[in-house]
Amino acid sequence: MKKFISAYKIHLIVTLLLLVIAAGIPFDSYFSRELPASELEIHPEAEDIVTFTEDEDPILRIEPGSGYTGIVAETAHVTLKKGSYRLQVVSLSNGEQNYVEIRSPRKLNEDNTEGKLLVKEPLKQNGDITEIYFDTEDSMEDISVRIVYGGGGDFNVSGFYLTSVRPMYTDIPCLMGAILLCSVLILIWKMRGGRLDKEGKTALLLLSAAVILVSLPLSYNFVLDGHDLYYQFNRILGIQEGLKNGRFPVKIHSTLLHGYGYGSPIFYPQLFLYFPALLGCLGVSLVNCYKVLLIGMNVATAFVAYRSFSGLTRSRKIGLVAALLYTLSVYRLIDLYTRAAVGEAMAMIFFPLVLWGMYELFLGNPKKWYLAALGFSGVLQSHVLSVELTVCFGSIFGLCCLGRLREKKRWKALLFAAGSTLLLNLGVIFTLLHHAVYPYRVFCIDITLSWWTVTLPKLFDFILANPTMSTWAMIQNSEEMPCSLGFVMLAGILAFLYVYLREEKKDGLLKGCFGALGLSLLGIYLSTDLFPWDKVQGLPVIHRLVTSLQLPWRFLSLSTVLLCLVCAVGFYRFCSEKEVRKLVCGSACVLAFLCAGIYINRYSEEAMPKYTKENQYQREQSQVDVLYFINVPHSNSYRIWHRANTFAAPEGIALSECKRAENLTAEFRYELPETGIKGEEAWVDVPFTYYPNYAAYAEDGTRLKTGIGDQGTVRVWIAEDTQGLVKVRYQEPWFYHAGRVISIIFLILLTAGIFRKRKKLQHS
Repeated sequence: MKKFISAYKIHLIVTLLLLVIAAGIPFDSYFSRELPASELEIHPEAEDIVTFTEDEDPILRIEPGSGYTGIVAETAHVTLKKGSYRLQVVSLSNGEQNYVEIRSPRKLNEDNTEGKLLVKEPLKQNGDITEIYFDTEDSMEDISVRIVYGGGGDFNVSGFYLTSVRPMYTDIPCLMGAILLCSVLILIWKMRGGRLDKEGKTALLLLSAAVILVSLPLSYNFVLDGHDLYYQFNRILGIQEGLKNGRFPVKIHSTLLHGYGYGSPIFYPQLFLYFPALLGCLGVSLVNCYKVLLIGMNVATAFVAYRSFSGLTRSRKIGLVAALLYTLSVYRLIDLYTRAAVGEAMAMIFFPLVLWGMYELFLGNPKKWYLAALGFSGVLQSHVLSVELTVCFGSIFGLCCLGRLREKKRWKALLFAAGSTLLLNLGVIFTLLHHAVYPYRVFCIDITLSWWTVTLPKLFDFILANPTMSTWAMIQNSEEMPCSLGFVMLAGILAFLYVYLREEKKDGLLKGCFGALGLSLLGIYLSTDLFPWDKVQGLPVIHRLVTSLQLPWRFLSLSTVLLCLVCAVGFYRFCSEKEVRKLVCGSACVLAFLCAGIYINRYSEEAMPKYTKENQYQREQSQVDVLYFINVPHSNSYRIWHRANTFAAPEGIALSECKRAENLTAEFRYELPETGIKGEEAWVDVPFTYYPNYAAYAEDGTRLKTGIGDQGTVRVWIAEDTQGLVKVRYQEPWFYHAGRVISIIFLILLTAGIFRKRKKLQHS
């Protein structure tokens, strides 16, 4: 034991120090929410009798003798997770009939009405604080506190303090557990002889510095705002709550839109979001789940980029420069923070791997065909639109290198890569193809692409102003978000062109990088207002294909990865002298850090806090986008949000025993009138957003006809019996499950094959 401690003394000391620091982080594991009187919504009938003091913290007051009795004010809706809570009311109540009510106005009752009174307690008199304890059976997104005035005596309210009775968050224990796990894994690696050489240590140091820099906006105790931040938060929360309800994989976010549910996972793959969602199931707050996700994406980007660029160029030094440029690339940071486009930023993790894989397929070692399969699979599991772009550019690359396929085994390798990509993603592909036959808005979106392009001055913007702004249709210059590649890329392009023109004999790397430069310039051209998108969209054959891209500036994501390779080669080969080469590459890395630092600094200073521990679970009408609804009249988030949270049926049909659960099941009992309603006229609309896999069954097990109801809900045509019980549930077809099983089995076999090949190479 002494020998072990002596050998790994520094490692153990560092681990202990990190654990102590983690344990000392100021973090309140209780839920708490302050609801001041100034934020109360006054009941219309009580507006004439309510006044507020002119203090810094206003107090709601009612003078005696007004003669008014009834509801005075109500707090905004608060979302609460399942648990026990305490509400403290700071008030002065001299009357005996002044009450506090805690209500859930959208809770579905069995008699098909909505609204449930959770607690009703009289306020304590003589200025004492009233404490009320209550429980929530499940996550409830619409809790409100209501003040009821009895009509007698002085009355005022200073505010409400809502806290959980027991700790709700396990952020600190989970952080300490993660530190301990990482320490153990590193220790095992060291004990097995793992060591970093000089180049490895340099790469680890510089890439760690890059990851730390680009992760600085996550160091606050809140999350700074981004365009799609609300959507990404609800994707993680939707998976988390689905897992808690025993559903895997989660294809419908059942708690969104007041429980109507939203099926974005059907169209928007979310494999890599299960990790932060699982942390949420362990009790980690949603704010920190999101931060862990983004930090993990930064780490993964640095690692994949370094490994891929090093393998592609056969040089760890060039790979390091390229990986630094990529990790610090401004466009990736804009995706990550300004736009909060997590799907596209996640797809960018795998772009270097796709580039390496395509190189090996056509120009390198065809036995490494699995690299392309893994890269394309990563993109597909992250962002479907990025798959379109990647396949498009990959096809151009393949056509340029078509002659190389005549070489032995390359055709076979290409087929292996394509087939493996399909097998690894059958679950996603089957689901998408099944839903593609339905008229979802995402399949019939119409957008003018030329409105969402970039002007040339923005491409290499030095200032990176307005990092918190949005983009506006047809406005492409002032007071819009930056859409830049960063000035370091411009310097890198010039360096590469100098190297290319200087060299009389071009080797394979220079020729390949020149082709990559051409492809990157094509991507830049397609992203700008110089490309004739209006004419292209006017072509009937390819109109729908190009319109699905939505935002032409997405091409900059592929241009970024290509330019990072080109620029790294240009900087590295700018001069053959070793010392000058170090100076040039070092200066390029400093420029990259400076460019990223300017953006990080501007964003951190200008962005407003969006989510904190207090409001991280708060739901909004805009919590979903408008793409994944059936394209029928009134089928959108606004209509669903404001629709009554009840079952609906034609007049005369009596409904009772109405229930809807978060595990995507519902049931109701119906009773038809003796005459007048039969056949197609006998239906019930269930409070679920319509997706084709909802099925309904009568009491005897007979499957009932289902379809699209009013405002895009699930409609069930009930049986001919005059009364009965109907159960509704979401059930996926067998081929979904078969596709997932095949993908998992193939992934295991492919992984085992890769490791076996690596062992053979190590022993040979």
